[in-house]
Amino acid sequence: MDIQAKKDIIIERFKQVDDENLINAIKNMLDYALKKEKESFEVPEAHQKLVTERFDKVRENPERLLDWDDAKKTLKA
Repeated sequence: MDIQAKKDIIIERFKQVDDENLINAIKNMLDYALKKEKESFEVPEAHQKLVTERFDKVRENPERLLDWDDAKKTLKA
């Protein structure tokens, strides 16, 4: 069963609930989950700046990059 089918089943079951405490608890869980999901995708500005600086260095001097096979050899040494 895919994720959308699971969501549809939960939504249909939720429509049958009349317990206000349960509805509030589910709402709180969803609010928390959405907040956590959003946080996990936010990249701090300092990290963005660091990556941008590294890309700029590569664009200025692409010869500074190592071939992956050569880089692996230096890691094993």
